[in-house]
Amino acid sequence: MEAVYAGDWSCEGKMYIHIALFRWKPGVEPEEIKRALREVESLKDKVPGVVDISTGRNSSRYSAGYTHVVLVRAESQEAIDAYRQHPDHVNVAQKIDAMEEHGIGVDLMTNT
Repeated sequence: MEAVYAGDWSCEGKMYIHIALFRWKPGVEPEEIKRALREVESLKDKVPGVVDISTGRNSSRYSAGYTHVVLVRAESQEAIDAYRQHPDHVNVAQKIDAMEEHGIGVDLMTNT
């Protein structure tokens, strides 16, 4: 299936976004979640091309139990890939994998 995009999607001047949504296993303590998300945020200054990393609680009434979000903004897809492959990300991702009941990842390129 071929992707369909609205507007001009050339790469110049674009922002690359990675979003992760988490639904935690029963019994995971709020402090464990906070600690893991702080570790994710700390990657901002460690990965060239990553502009910002935000984490927070999902306040949407449509959350379907996904209570926390990670939002990574980067200058390129290569920066998103480098973020995923960074040793500190691999480490915290293993911790999160052990804590999450289910997660969803979304990647997109904005046209602004």
